[in-house]
Parts: sequence; structure tokens; C-alpha cells
Amino acid sequence: MLQNIVSRILSFSRCRKANVAILFGLSLIPIAIAIGFATDYGRAIAVRSRMVDAADAAALAVGSWPDLNEVQLKEKAQQFFDANYSSSELGTAGKINVSVLDDDITVEVSGTVPTSFMRLVNVSNLDVGVSTVVTRRQRNIELALVLDTTGSMSSSGKMASMQYAAKKMVQDLFGGNSTSETLKVAVVPFAAAVNVGKTNNEEDWIDQKAKSAVSYEDFKSGVKVFDLIDDMKGEKWSGCVRERNGSEYELTDATPVTSNADSLFAPYFAPDEPDSDHDDGDSYENSYIDDGDCGQSKSSNRDAKTCQRYTGKYKNASNNSSSKGSDYNCPPRAITELTNKQGAVVSAIEQLQPKGNTVIPAGLLWGWRVLSSTEPFTEGKPYGDEEWIKAIVLLTDGQNSISSWSTSGNHNKSAYSAFGYAAEGHMGSSGNDPEGALNSKTQTVCNNIKAKGILIYTIGFRVTDNTTKALLRNCATKPDMYYNSPSNSQLAGIFGDIAQGLSELRIAQ
Repeated sequence: MLQNIVSRILSFSRCRKANVAILFGLSLIPIAIAIGFATDYGRAIAVRSRMVDAADAAALAVGSWPDLNEVQLKEKAQQFFDANYSSSELGTAGKINVSVLDDDITVEVSGTVPTSFMRLVNVSNLDVGVSTVVTRRQRNIELALVLDTTGSMSSSGKMASMQYAAKKMVQDLFGGNSTSETLKVAVVPFAAAVNVGKTNNEEDWIDQKAKSAVSYEDFKSGVKVFDLIDDMKGEKWSGCVRERNGSEYELTDATPVTSNADSLFAPYFAPDEPDSDHDDGDSYENSYIDDGDCGQSKSSNRDAKTCQRYTGKYKNASNNSSSKGSDYNCPPRAITELTNKQGAVVSAIEQLQPKGNTVIPAGLLWGWRVLSSTEPFTEGKPYGDEEWIKAIVLLTDGQNSISSWSTSGNHNKSAYSAFGYAAEGHMGSSGNDPEGALNSKTQTVCNNIKAKGILIYTIGFRVTDNTTKALLRNCATKPDMYYNSPSNSQLAGIFGDIAQGLSELRIAQ
């Protein structure tokens, strides 16, 4: 076909009917050749690009076998290269060469691309070659395990399966060492809130004096949560906190400062909800002390909202329930801050207990904050430190859920959580779709975390809800960093895959 085209051009150039035709015909020859040469070069560039991808994959793969000699490395590398470079490609690739110098592994491969147009000038093939280098060294990793410890995790052996899989992952990452200079791990249990630790009650980042609006929104201005706890017999602060309000603080890791009350974290205190004498015929989950007269002399004034906000009932009161109280929906186990001690991480995982509803954004936020270098937790390296990689593994077994009662008339419109009650406006202005609002918050938090360069792996553990599956898939840094509903027996393998991914080598050049 190419000879036919050239023949036609040459015959056109011999036409003597007009000089214009002669000149035009002659000009087509170099144009056609130039286009042909560009086509051949374009094919060569495309082939080289595919070779680069295959060589990178081979180099990264063989780097994870540190005990292989050079002959074995070359065999492994060739297998991975062949698997990623199809034999049907336009160009042919020769055998790859692998060389090792100190911690650097170099993979080189060359090949040829047959030409079409360039054959006119006796160039039948174009040579292509690539070289890629990886550095075989262990990554420095800061990892936050954000683990669902809600009540549903107590069923079907899910808690035990998660604990086994997470512990195995930690042991693999530590590689048999009790401590590590290149690995730090935090454990963040979450339910409807996150427990930051009872011993932090006097930290400057806790709003002890109820200066922020969040700290007293469930009662009235000036009411201090710690005072209500002290008023009760045998009651202690759970260690959980409320999430902050406002776009600058609510879904961020912004550093709390004492000069700005809204930047501080209010201590968590789930109010005693109306008892059966004052519930206006609606359903309330968390009634744990007697309302008394609700501070009202007239019974007609003792409506559900008034009785819930009445603080006089806490004086000398005792919690009359073993399953309810001011810590309602707060996980009993606190955050384990970033540590390089394997035993501390494994112990934290072993002690996890299921309790409460599911508020995924609260877990993600504190997984983010434990990786930060600024308060509330300061063990993390600064963002952008090239020697350290930050990552979060999020596992949840269900959708955002806080016992919504928006259709039954309950004035709170939800159970209590880190975002308070839905009726207070932190989950949409109307509060009629708190779960939908929490889904939106989850996606925003995921985006904010990824914008900081933190990797996110997500696991939907036996999740059946399609909305939650999509949410977790979109939250992950890449699609293949989302794991869809593994069974109990598959979970350990999933954590193993994540551990392998965290240990993969970076491309050096």
C-alpha cells in the first residue's frame, strides 16, 4: 500500500499540465515522509511507555524478596515483566537485566520496534530501552488503625476476627521486633464518638470551663460538664469528646489553642433523657436518672425538652442503669497514641470492646489527629517529611447510624454522638436525615485527609449497604485500596495485603 501511495505521488509530480501541479506534487513527498516518520516514532514511544510500566512492576516486586541472590532476582523480575508486558505489543523486548548495588536494584530492558515508513530510508527497526531503579530499604511508616468497635461488632465473631487480623498485621510490620525505628502505630477505636483518654481531662485542648457553644448546647450557658459529673455519685468522665463546630474546626485537624474556645474539644456528656413520666409519648434510649419535678412546679410545664435540659436532677443522683449513662455511645477503650512498641499496639487491639452506634467521621478525624505533629497528639512527624509515610486503615462493619427518630416525634431526632443530637443542627439544618449528613461528613473528612498526603485504606467488613460500599470506595486513596465485605476468614488476608502494600518500595528514579 505504501509503495502504491508513493507511486501515485511520483506520477503526479511528472504531470506537465501545470508548474503548480509539479511543485505541489514534489512538496507532498517530504510531507508524507515526515508524517510517516512521526508515526513510527510515536509507536516507539508508546512501546517504551509500556516497557517502563512493566519494568517498574518487576523492580517493585523483586524488591520485596530481600534474601534472593541476583540470579533468583533476575528470574523473578523476568516473570513479573512478562506478566505485565504483553507478547502482542508492537515491539519486541529482550531479556531483562537485574543488577544490585548496595540497597539499589536496577532493572534494564531493551527491545526493537519495526518501522513502516522509515523503511524508505533503510531504517527497518527502532531501538528502545528503559532502566528503572528502586531502593531496597524499609519505609518509615506512621500508621493509624481506625477500628469499628460498635455494638454490631459483637455478633457473628466479627470482633475476634478483626482483632486476630489486626494483630497479625502489626506483627508482620514489626517483623518479629519488639520495637522499631521505622514504624509507629496508633489504635483508634470508634463508635458514635472517640475516647481520647480520661487522663487528658486537664489538658489545655479540653474545654474545661465550657467556653465554646458546643460544650453547653445541651443545657444552658455557663453549665460545665465536669461540674455535672462531680454532682453525681460515682460518675466519672468517660474520656470521649464532642466534635467542634464551624468549617474551620469541625472536620479538620486544626490545632486547638486556649485563646479560641471554639478550637477546643468539649468533654462528652450524654444528657439524661426524659423518663416515662415526661417523654410526651415518644421513645428515648438514654434515661438513667429520675427527672424529679424537672425544676417546674406545674406538671403542665414538664415537657420532654424541659426535663432533659434540667440540670438540678444530677445533684447527688446515681446512675440507675448499667447500660446507659453520660458515656452512652462512647467506646470504653481509649486511643493508643503512635508508638514504636509492638506490645503496646497488640495489647490495645486485644482489649477492644464493642459498644454503641456508628459514626465513621469521628473515627477518621481522630485517626487523622493522632498522625499530626500538633496537639491534641504530637507524636507524628510534620506533614511533608520525606522520610515518613502516613497511612490510615479504616475498618467498619456497617453504615453511619445513630438511631434516628426523626419520624417518631422524639425532639432530639437521634441518639447522642460526637456531633451531639441531630436536632441541634450539626447534622443538617433540619436534622431529619442525620445518617445522610454523616455520610457527607465522612466524604469531606476523607478528602481533607487525602489532601494532606495521608494514604487511606478502607475495609467494609461484611457490609451489605450499597451506599456505604460506595462511600468507603470513594474514601480510599485508590480503588484497589478499598476492600469490599470480606468474610471473617478472609479478613486476615486483607490486612496482610495492606501490610504488603505499605512495605512496597518507592521508585527511586
